[in-house]
Amino acid sequence: MHWLSKAPEDLTRNLIPAYDIDEHSRSERLPIVLEAYAKQYRKDFTLFLELRAKELVSGGRMIVSLVGRRSDAMTTKFSYILEIVAQILCVMVSEGVIGKEKFDSFYGLLYEPSSEELREIIQEGASFSIREMRAHDPRTDMNNALSTPGRFAGFLRALFEPVLVQHFGDAMDEFVRTAERRWILEGSLQEERVRCPYAMLVVSLAKA
Repeated sequence: MHWLSKAPEDLTRNLIPAYDIDEHSRSERLPIVLEAYAKQYRKDFTLFLELRAKELVSGGRMIVSLVGRRSDAMTTKFSYILEIVAQILCVMVSEGVIGKEKFDSFYGLLYEPSSEELREIIQEGASFSIREMRAHDPRTDMNNALSTPGRFAGFLRALFEPVLVQHFGDAMDEFVRTAERRWILEGSLQEERVRCPYAMLVVSLAKA
């Protein structure tokens, strides 16, 4: 439920990259990018609720679990993981492994809503009522499961390999090596995880 059906049209139509290598340009375009991703997510999740509502009788229950972001996290990125992926790809561009044109045309189809954002979408749709919503901070679990650069790089590979290979070709091994180099300094991976704004959102719904 955190994957998008397609890249935000407001960006692709106007040839606006999701992540610009130039920091100044990226900062200027950030509000446009955030709005475009939020808009696409709202469309996709609303459609999901409408389709599921057709399958349930009145009062029928549904539980949705998805990756979101903590409410106290500043909205400076549409996806923490995509931000990491984009930064790794930026290094690969600077090293000549992939072309800048390819990088500029890459749109990760991932969005992490806050619990407030998710609540608003559900209430606007009126197909379901919210019985309960919980947010779980997964950082303790991440400390165990993704405790080394190799494990974190492997996690990114498992999550993004089909998408990255389709767009960039045979560059996955170099992506993993670049990712591992990112966290080679002592404590750098731990600092990355501490900054993680993730929350696992679990929502119990009943059809209206």
